[in-house]
Amino acid sequence: MNYFFYISYAAMLFCLTMCAIHFLRLIKLGAPKDLSERSGSIPAGVIYSNTVAMLPFQKESAYKHLPTFTAGVIFHLGTFLAYFCFLILFFDVVWGFFFQYIIISSIISICLWISVCCGIGLIIKRLTSKKLRPISNADDYISVFLVTLFQFTAALLFTTFSFHEHLHQLFSTEVHGSIIIIYFIAATLLFIYLPFGKMRHLVYYFAARYHLGFFYGRRGTWPPRKTRKYLNFII
Repeated sequence: MNYFFYISYAAMLFCLTMCAIHFLRLIKLGAPKDLSERSGSIPAGVIYSNTVAMLPFQKESAYKHLPTFTAGVIFHLGTFLAYFCFLILFFDVVWGFFFQYIIISSIISICLWISVCCGIGLIIKRLTSKKLRPISNADDYISVFLVTLFQFTAALLFTTFSFHEHLHQLFSTEVHGSIIIIYFIAATLLFIYLPFGKMRHLVYYFAARYHLGFFYGRRGTWPPRKTRKYLNFII
């Protein structure tokens, strides 16, 4: 069973390497080139792009679909939590210390189950919505499915195990052996697919938001007048 553990972490290293390559390509492209006369603050535009501009009421149509928007936010937070829990598995000492309190493991399990429900809901909406289905491709379904599967197996793992045990003891637990195997298989599939599918926006998100903030901040469009009073310390 140990080799599933090592394969999954090899897949994680592969994923990090590929994401680093994507990031280096972005760095190589350099900052945006803009010959227009500056009429605003680029730093204020970049900060607005990554903060207030992400709120649903600042987007074109997200405010019309608040339940879906909220589910998406919870789903993303659940993904980061699942990644965090996966990393904890790598550190046996931290595992034993972090989960010695049952309340912590219970809270994490509940949060993951809520996120899994949101992921399932997003898949169902994409399959049934007359507006989303025509513009959805295979990558959309595969990405959401893999992340949901990863969260589901993590939630199942964290719910069934006693969290005061060390990692080598988990591998020797025959009753839950199949759960561990499925968990590491799900993690491996996710990490291998991530650099090639839409999930690589994990890297490109920051560049995209920076470019938007640079463009509209330089022109004085971002942040809007009603928001600028909150960013006076930058402008």
